[in-house]
Amino acid sequence: MEWAMEWLLTEEVILSLVTLAAAGLLVLGTLKLIAPPPAEPVRPRARELSPPGDRAAPPFEDRAAIALRLGRMLLDRAHADPDPTSERKRRLISRAIACLNRGVEAAPDDASLQEALSAAHAALWTTYAQLGLERLTREMPWREKAGVSTRP
Repeated sequence: MEWAMEWLLTEEVILSLVTLAAAGLLVLGTLKLIAPPPAEPVRPRARELSPPGDRAAPPFEDRAAIALRLGRMLLDRAHADPDPTSERKRRLISRAIACLNRGVEAAPDDASLQEALSAAHAALWTTYAQLGLERLTREMPWREKAGVSTRP
């Protein structure tokens, strides 16, 4: 009989604690509905783009000039890379070609854009040729033993 009294007391204590917790949550929920917490100030992200209607597109001549400047800058960075077959160099040249193609779309008659685009394509093919020669050297090691140079 004593164990029944202990069980009843334990059960009452647990029921009282649960009731208090439920009442506390109910009060907190009611307070949140009545007076919501102050909103945090929204800061714009550093690289957030503005909506497309906010800015006017630059004229085609400006696009061509910007494309030429960026394309030449990317090509200069690619030529500054000491490793002729690096992934970074190929990526920079490919980006320069994409940029110069956009410039040619904006100003198809611009000779300086056409020359820069041709130079970028030539640089990319040179990089691919050097990459191919290095791979050929790795695949055919007996050519170096025979005294045949694989470098152009």
